[in-house]
Amino acid sequence: MTDLPVKGYATYDKLKTCIVGRTYSREQFKDIKNKKVKDILYRILDETEEDYQNLCKVLNIAGVETLRPDIVEADTSHRPANQPRDDMAVIGETLYVNNNRPEYKSILDRVHNKVIVEDCEQQKLVSTSFIHRLGSDLHWGTNQPTWRDSELVKKYKQQWTAEGFDVNVMDNEGHGDCTWCVPKEGCIVTLFEIQDYKEKFPGWDICYLEDKYWEQMSPFRRIKQKNGGKWWVPGEEDSDDFSEYVETYLKDWVGYVEETVFEVNMLSIDSNTILVNNYNKQVFDFLEKHHIAPVITPFRHRWFWDGGVHCVTQDLYRERNFT
Repeated sequence: MTDLPVKGYATYDKLKTCIVGRTYSREQFKDIKNKKVKDILYRILDETEEDYQNLCKVLNIAGVETLRPDIVEADTSHRPANQPRDDMAVIGETLYVNNNRPEYKSILDRVHNKVIVEDCEQQKLVSTSFIHRLGSDLHWGTNQPTWRDSELVKKYKQQWTAEGFDVNVMDNEGHGDCTWCVPKEGCIVTLFEIQDYKEKFPGWDICYLEDKYWEQMSPFRRIKQKNGGKWWVPGEEDSDDFSEYVETYLKDWVGYVEETVFEVNMLSIDSNTILVNNYNKQVFDFLEKHHIAPVITPFRHRWFWDGGVHCVTQDLYRERNFT
C-alpha cells in the first residue's frame, strides 16, 4: 500500500488528490415495506451515486486522482460518508480527522502525517467546511457563539500559529463554505458581510449574492410547511409517507437546506478553473471577469443532502503555487 501525501495551503492551488463522498447502497434498505418510500429513496441513492461518478470523471479528466470511502455495514439512521468535507481538514502538510469513520479506513491508513482530533463537542470545527486556507492565512469560522472560546480552538490556533499560520478566528457562525468562497486570490463570492472584507482583504473584488430565492420556489414552500425547510426532493412535495419516513428515521441525514445558497459552495481545481453545481448569471459573470472558467457538475439531490460540490469532496493534496 503506497503512502498518500497530503498538502493544503490555499483553496485555489492546483488540486491533485481528492476524496469524493459515497452514500449507502440499495441493499441496506431492502426491508422497507412501503414501496413508494423505497422507490423515492432508491432514486435518491442511485442518482446521487451517478452524480458522484460524473464528478469523479470531471476531476479525473482535469488530472485529479479521486478516492472514495469504503462500503461498510453501518447504522443507516446516521448520515453516510457523503460529505467528507465536514469530517477532516488538510492544514499545511497534516491531515486532521474529526470523524474517524470506518468508511475512510483504506484512505487514512495510507496517510502517515495525520491527527485524530480529540473527542469533544467542538471537534467538527477542525474541517475545511469551517476553515478557509489562503496561503499563510487561516480564516476559521465557528458553529456556536461559545465555541470560538473553547479549549480546542485555543489549542489549534496556538499550534498553527507556531507553524507559521496567521489564524483569524471569525465571529460568524455556521459552515463557512456555504457563506463565502475564494475562487482565487483577489476575489470573493459571498452572501453578505460575514466579516470586515475591507480590513481583512483590502482592494479585493467582492461579489455579494442574494439568498432569498427560496421563497420564489412554490414547490419548496409546500414541503417547507411539512418539514420546516430542512430538506427537499423536487417532485415529491406531496409524498407524505416519504416525508414521515425521513422525519422519523433519517433526521441525521438532512441539514437545514433553507439556509444554504449552493452557488457559494464551489470547488477550485486551480486558480483558473472551478466546479459549480448550477448556472447563476451573477456568479458566472463575476468568474469570467476574473478569468475563471466554471464547470457545471450537477448534484441533483443537493436540496436533500444539504451539500454542494465543495461539501461532497475533500481535497487531500494541492500543489502550492506560491510561497
